[in-house]
Amino acid sequence: MYDLLLSIHNIARWLVLGAAVYVIYRSVSGFRSRSYAPADRQAGRLYTGLMDLQLLLGILLLVISPLVQSALGNPAAAMQNSQTRFFIAEHWVLMLAAVILAHVGSSRIKKATEAWLKQRQALIWYGPSVALVLLAIPWWRPLLRLG
Repeated sequence: MYDLLLSIHNIARWLVLGAAVYVIYRSVSGFRSRSYAPADRQAGRLYTGLMDLQLLLGILLLVISPLVQSALGNPAAAMQNSQTRFFIAEHWVLMLAAVILAHVGSSRIKKATEAWLKQRQALIWYGPSVALVLLAIPWWRPLLRLG
């Protein structure tokens, strides 16, 4: 079960990154043209929805991960290993912050009245969210884990 969830979480990472590139592209393009199209809203929903999926998968992985379970048995030793510390103290905190920023951005975009304000809100909130995602990805692990 753990390996399956980890594979799905890994594949979903690429979907999140694709959606991140798309939402930032739409935001920059719309900000320049001072327009906000339904595709812009859909890009934000896609990014936020995939972030929610990743959060759910990540929570499940935290609960069943042998790495996390072992680390919780001896937290002091776990914090001395940089890779273990990354997963039990850094990865989930940064990703949770990224999800929160995406949701705040989505809410702020809905409340903005003018197109350029919507695009500005998208850049202000989705931009840092994407930056946190990029920072929190364990790039040293296999880029595609299928089992």
